Amino acid sequence: MKKIIFSISALVVLFAASCGSDGTNGGAIDISGKTKQEVFMMHAWDLSSWNDSSSQDNYDNIEACMKDDFYSFISTSQVEINRASLKCDDAEKPTEKFAWSMASADAAQVTVFNYTWDISSLTGEQIVLRRKYLYNFGGTTEYIYSKVVLKKH
Repeated sequence: MKKIIFSISALVVLFAASCGSDGTNGGAIDISGKTKQEVFMMHAWDLSSWNDSSSQDNYDNIEACMKDDFYSFISTSQVEINRASLKCDDAEKPTEKFAWSMASADAAQVTVFNYTWDISSLTGEQIVLRRKYLYNFGGTTEYIYSKVVLKKH
């Protein structure tokens, strides 16, 4: 379950093209004219950061076998996790597909691994997703905040 939650947290997405003052994009991947959904599907993404309510980056706490995974949004309804070279389990498949969706091609939210994320920012190189949810800590319910950053693979 922890593995799926990390994978879910990892998926998530940023959009916003940045341009240099001279009118060029300074080598950045141009996403002008593309929908948010198309940007997700442009190339594979690596998880580069995962923060929770503590504002502490939990990336270092992720198992090495999950850090080298990358995510490809292969269609408007499927994301593929590529397990790369390190496996968490010898029986683990090299790839696994899961559902993802957006209410429209330019929606402000994305649902991946059964969680809905706000698309905080999006460029051709980076996607930032945020999520707020209630969590029960031994009878006390509190809001938890998560932020996931995906970078171009």
